[in-house]
Amino acid sequence: MSLISLVGASKDFGINTLFADLTLHIDQGERLGLIGPNGAGKSTLLKVLAGLEPLGSGERRCSPRLSLELVGQESAVEPGRTVLQEVLAGCGEKRELLLRFNELSDEIARKPNMPALLTELGHLSQRMDEAQAWSLEQQCQEVLQRLGITDLHRPVEELSGGYRKRVGLASALVARPDVLLLDEPTNHLDATAVEWLQSWLDRYPGALVLVTHDRYVLDRVTNRMVEVERGQARNYVGNYSTFLQQKAEQEASEASTAAKFKGVLRRELAWLRQGPKARSTKQKARLQRIEAMREEPLKQARGSLEMANVSRRIGKLAIEAENLHVTADGEPNSTKLLEDFTYSFSPEDRIGIIGPNGSGKSTLLDLIAGRRQPTGGSLRLGDTVHLGYLDQHTEAFTSGKGLERKVIDFVEEAAIRIDLGGEQVTASQLLERFLFPPAQQHSPLSKLSGGERRRLTLCRILIQAPNVLLLDEPTNDLDVQTLSVLEDFLEDFRGCVVVVSHDRYFLDRTVDRLFSFEEGRLQRFEGNYSAFLTRQQSKEREQQDNKGLKATKSTKGSDSSTQNQAQIATSELPGSAAQSSTNKENKPRRRSFKETRELEFLDQNIPLLEAKRAELEASLAKGDNDLTLLSQELADLIETLHNNEERWLELSELTP
Repeated sequence: MSLISLVGASKDFGINTLFADLTLHIDQGERLGLIGPNGAGKSTLLKVLAGLEPLGSGERRCSPRLSLELVGQESAVEPGRTVLQEVLAGCGEKRELLLRFNELSDEIARKPNMPALLTELGHLSQRMDEAQAWSLEQQCQEVLQRLGITDLHRPVEELSGGYRKRVGLASALVARPDVLLLDEPTNHLDATAVEWLQSWLDRYPGALVLVTHDRYVLDRVTNRMVEVERGQARNYVGNYSTFLQQKAEQEASEASTAAKFKGVLRRELAWLRQGPKARSTKQKARLQRIEAMREEPLKQARGSLEMANVSRRIGKLAIEAENLHVTADGEPNSTKLLEDFTYSFSPEDRIGIIGPNGSGKSTLLDLIAGRRQPTGGSLRLGDTVHLGYLDQHTEAFTSGKGLERKVIDFVEEAAIRIDLGGEQVTASQLLERFLFPPAQQHSPLSKLSGGERRRLTLCRILIQAPNVLLLDEPTNDLDVQTLSVLEDFLEDFRGCVVVVSHDRYFLDRTVDRLFSFEEGRLQRFEGNYSAFLTRQQSKEREQQDNKGLKATKSTKGSDSSTQNQAQIATSELPGSAAQSSTNKENKPRRRSFKETRELEFLDQNIPLLEAKRAELEASLAKGDNDLTLLSQELADLIETLHNNEERWLELSELTP
């Protein structure tokens, strides 16, 4: 059964058709990825699915009582609320149950001898069990912390746009709606938060419609792709990797068909151009067929984004940092962001900067760009260095007057004529290479989508021929096609590239060395992000194994000698783990002695907790003692019982 359906749907903004005659069904458990160039209408299509944007024609249908959450690129918040209150506000029935339970408990405390209130409390407790609403506040706190928000009581109006979006995302995740619509949810998240979000979406049981530039997320969580481009929407069954394969085959087939069509038309036209004697004997049907072929519009080839290498010569030194120190506000005694960093960037460097949000990644780029001064140490640029800095803010678009400038004026401010590998091109020709057709070049900047503005800013930076590129979250708001071309461009770029990014795919393709912010110091790692992540996971496993080993040793007691003898006897057996470390690694982890004792305790304790829960519920129904205290005790007990059951499941799955 379809949860949301668009039938014969069309949407346009004046002369720009986003999609026409679109039929799209979102079924239960759907995992759909929306892709297409910036400005193609992906965000608008999400709003149409959510019922927030009207259709030009066609029909939108949805199931009754459908719960739906849209997390757009900009999140509105309610002034006066704290972060936690804002997230709780989106929790629907669970929140209402929790609020009513608290209100009812207060009423019973004031009027303990009213059977109707006690009966309602009993029913309400059962509904909260069914909705799993007891631990709602704890869930909100956990999701917020996973998304990098630790101050849960800060007023939401004080948050930046990026943090407001995280709050909106947290609210949608905790609500767990039937349909979740996400527009670039990984923007402003660090790599750790993206990894967690990817795992969460992979387990999410509801329907999901996702717009994202993160190709690893697309590949992991989707099973159908819809490409929106040039007024059309095409369906592809499978994840992102499958889509790429199908797309390549489709384009090859279309190119072959177009070539055959042109060949037939060329032969027919040659026949038509024969002398008057031949024309007098021509068949009428053949003449009509030739005319129809000439009038038939060929499918226009998709524009190809071109980024030519325009960098200048660079000397042996690009950037030199020596004993660099940086604090949050520039004062020596304030919070340290960077301490004692020394490194000489070479002209061939491809460096990625990673770390948690707020650790100082963007600050480091601002230091290199001269926008900020270090607290201590020195930083020097080579004499031949010409910087190109793509930051996160694109200030050129933020002022009111700036938005009224034309697209071509914005580029001509940087350069009117550009030398691309010896070829002189105008600003207009360069814009066409960046997929801005002549008709769009004279539109105001305010008409561009966020991704188009980002692409235009990148165009302006590249035409100034930098030889050191500083890229701060370059993948934000760029479509997948532009990212692929940018990655190819950086491979051939003759100069130094320093990238701050949370996009794992982009880092894997563009860098060969990483600097990771760890407690105010930059730790160097040779390799791309996937290699770095593999090393981190290996270190975490070693730490866990060491903790488990220490815990096991501490609980052995008098049984240690017996266990040692058993291990010695086992090691003498053929094919034992002591003889083959490879076999040991392939086997599932065995339950330790301490974990076995813990499992035995849980087997005995869980029935006791369940009995205590039944006793408390009976006391609430009878109105015994202080009902407010009883209610709180019951809520705490249910949470403890839930944690015990989760731990029991975890331990029972280990090999004895």
